Amino acid sequence: MKAQSPAVDNISRAAVLWQLIACIAVVLPLVSWLPAWVLVLGVACIGARLMIHSGRWSFPHWSIRLLLILAVGVGLLMTFNRDASLNAMVALLTVGLVLKLLEIYRRRDALVLLYVALFLATSVFLFEQGILVAVYMFFVVVLIVSALISVWQDPLREEMWRPFKLAWRMTLPAVPFMLVLFFVFPRIGPLWSVELDQSSARTGLSESMSPGDISRLTRSDELAFRAVFNDQPPAPSERYWRALVLSAFDGREWRPGSPPNTEVESLQALGGLIEYEVVQERSDQRWLFALDLPTEAPSRANLTPTRTLLASAEVSQRIQYTLTSAMHYQLGGALSDAEREFFSQMPSQSNPRSQAMAREWFDEVNQDVEQLIQRIFRHFNETFVYTLEPQSLGRHSMDEFLFDTQQGFCEHYASATAVMLRSVGVPARIVTGYQGGEWNASQNYLTLRQYDAHAWVEVWLEGQGWVRIDPTTAVAPERIEMSADQFFSGQDGFLADSPLTSRISRQGWLLQARMHYDSINFAWQRWVLNYHHQQQDVLQDWLGELTAWKMILVLLLPTGLVLGLLYWRLVRQQKPISPIEKRLKKLFEKLARQGLYRQPDETLTRFNRRIATTHPEYAEILAPIAQLYENMRYSSLDSEHYREDFCREIDKALTKIP
Repeated sequence: MKAQSPAVDNISRAAVLWQLIACIAVVLPLVSWLPAWVLVLGVACIGARLMIHSGRWSFPHWSIRLLLILAVGVGLLMTFNRDASLNAMVALLTVGLVLKLLEIYRRRDALVLLYVALFLATSVFLFEQGILVAVYMFFVVVLIVSALISVWQDPLREEMWRPFKLAWRMTLPAVPFMLVLFFVFPRIGPLWSVELDQSSARTGLSESMSPGDISRLTRSDELAFRAVFNDQPPAPSERYWRALVLSAFDGREWRPGSPPNTEVESLQALGGLIEYEVVQERSDQRWLFALDLPTEAPSRANLTPTRTLLASAEVSQRIQYTLTSAMHYQLGGALSDAEREFFSQMPSQSNPRSQAMAREWFDEVNQDVEQLIQRIFRHFNETFVYTLEPQSLGRHSMDEFLFDTQQGFCEHYASATAVMLRSVGVPARIVTGYQGGEWNASQNYLTLRQYDAHAWVEVWLEGQGWVRIDPTTAVAPERIEMSADQFFSGQDGFLADSPLTSRISRQGWLLQARMHYDSINFAWQRWVLNYHHQQQDVLQDWLGELTAWKMILVLLLPTGLVLGLLYWRLVRQQKPISPIEKRLKKLFEKLARQGLYRQPDETLTRFNRRIATTHPEYAEILAPIAQLYENMRYSSLDSEHYREDFCREIDKALTKIP
């Protein structure tokens, strides 16, 4: 096979610009997930390639490229600590893509870059699956296809928009095939398993709680989960979303824990049950969220002894599950001596002033637990301040909070209440989760974000079991009666880590627009992204009993329809053949059977002269036809007479040539 010359293998200047456009477009959605130095490298490589494109710089020497590769390798190892995470793999692909820009000159280099760009485009959906992202990535694919087309165009042609127009014409017919494969083709699990970085977990709740932990979550509006109700949701004051129960206290920090060999606490519903569906975002943790209190665990999850939900694996992607909760209940029966001791443990040397005050108040109310709780709440209501930015506390955190700062967030009040109850031997524990939520009436769902994070207390009362009490209601009851974004709006520190647009979009018509978009995006996530959970049911509703022949027809019919439309389009683009051209075609086919082939660039007169030396009998037949053809094409007289004579002569010739 003849080798291709270097000139033919070169790409046009327009093709280089298309490579840059495709590269920028595919990296943009990953900006928030990539290390800052990778973004700086990308901008530098794009700038360098533009300088090379303008002729101001030459391509870097191989030694410079080698140094860049070594530096990038060290940077990736230092950033990701040799973890084979998807974040690291995506960063590696991105680095390879931008470095390849420094050597795209020939077609082979451009093709490698674009194949990597296509692979990187699919990785975007590992991080974001919103409807706008899907539309944007479809446009990115069109840009990459445009770049591929530009690679194969003539290097001397500088048509910038022709590849883009052709890419649309090539991509749109693939949409029906995509839809058929989505609806019909069975979902296949990945052939590999690589975890996302734990450091990038999107939820702010952690397995421990110390003063200031939850107040920091009000700086973010990251989505935690959504809950869908068939009817109206519970009242705002009843929207407590249980995540973790923290029972072990070391004097400053609360952690999960339960006595050994403890069974799931009993639950007796005292009122109606409520059913709902939760769509939880990726958290890289195992706990799930449930309206206080869930009656049972969903599939692939378990109830812990304290009736929280624990998934069988870390939530590394968006999940969907259905729950039933009792809004009014009695939780737990009589406590054993071991359980009572466990849930009332207090480090003897921690927070001595708080413990002493609790014992004093307990004696004042004649050791009545409920009156002690009311005494604590009255104390909070008198002089304490509910703030998003409480002062930092030291070793005896509750002493400093109760006697010095008297400023705190929900975790401060919950922790102080639990400490004082435990100080007098009353079993108490902390529950962390979320409270409230933003109601979207168009799709009947609540949206819970990080700033909705909350902490409250469960205290064990004789004859009542574990009872929920919320100290926040004593100092800031509005926090429970209205949504968190309404309550915190305008306060210092609220959404401090979120862009300015996050705050603006919570006002006026922008709020309505944001909620409408959120409902559309949520519908997309529930149905499109979770279609594989209901694929079998949907196909049976459409097709009845699923058989092999039905599945084959479902695949073939749309395929045939698309191919038919393409064929119709091609036929429609063809120019109709005139009667003269039809006769000429038949004449040349007959001559070809005699071994006489006319060349594409050969006129009738020249063709006739050539065959006269070998086949004079055919040349004699063809001579009047060639003369009439020239008269018809080039004479200034009326050509209608020539056309009639021309057709008559061809008909005679067709009868004479076997």
